[in-house]
Amino acid sequence: MPDLLFRLTPGPAFARFFAVISLAVVFIWFGGLTLSGSSDMAIAGWAKGHSYLKGMGKSNIELATLLLGSAQIVIGLLIALHAVPGTAKHYAYLSVVLISLGALSLMFTNPVWINSLGGFPAIGSGQGIIKYLAIAGLGLWLMGSRHANSIMLLGLILVLGWIGGMKFTAEEAEGVYPLLTSSPIFSQLVPSIADKQMASNLIGAIELLTVLLLTGYWWNKKACQLGLVMAAVTFLVTLSFMLTFGPSWQTSLGGFPYLSSTGVFLVKDLILLSAVLAVSAEIKPQTPF
Repeated sequence: MPDLLFRLTPGPAFARFFAVISLAVVFIWFGGLTLSGSSDMAIAGWAKGHSYLKGMGKSNIELATLLLGSAQIVIGLLIALHAVPGTAKHYAYLSVVLISLGALSLMFTNPVWINSLGGFPAIGSGQGIIKYLAIAGLGLWLMGSRHANSIMLLGLILVLGWIGGMKFTAEEAEGVYPLLTSSPIFSQLVPSIADKQMASNLIGAIELLTVLLLTGYWWNKKACQLGLVMAAVTFLVTLSFMLTFGPSWQTSLGGFPYLSSTGVFLVKDLILLSAVLAVSAEIKPQTPF
């Protein structure tokens, strides 16, 4: 089985192509949402909850929103367009890293924890933020950094481990169950074999097992490859909820392409899937499974 997984692993060329497409799509999409005004409430919320930015006036927030949306679109276009010189693409990838680091800094400046569970480490709104570590790693990988693989792996482990652990709480079980029951597949399967908490616990256990296998990057590359396959399946399932879970879209604006906060959270998994492909393309089996 592990040997078959290695033979089926896409090469670096495909992984790079997929990474470029996913980053370009997400950055242009997010930039468009920002400029359209559909993200104004979310951006204002983050600014008002920020330890150092909460005193910003409305005009300053509007200017920052304009600059952020414009930057996201420019970065996405620089990444996507084949005719863009390599130097410009390099700076675009660097911008992905810098924006990701800026997003990660929100973990230390905003209330991102669940107070009813005692705060840290019960992560709430920060679940979407921690995805930026793997996104930063992907930007570094496209730049050719030798540290990129480790950062992408740590990012994947952080997301799957932390969110997987949260699945064992009642709050997370309540949040994930509507997603499951919106799916034609899971809506038939889950209620017949598990209640809300049990279903959430099962998902959490699978994600934690995936994390354990991913650590094989440092002790057994074949175990890591199996973990990467499981991670890829997890992210594909998550992305599928965008097609089945209505609240992924802002219905007040007509739905697609206006993502809700849930949709923004889900679509980032497209880049995490890219990180999985990038790591898979780079690692080689060195020890028996």
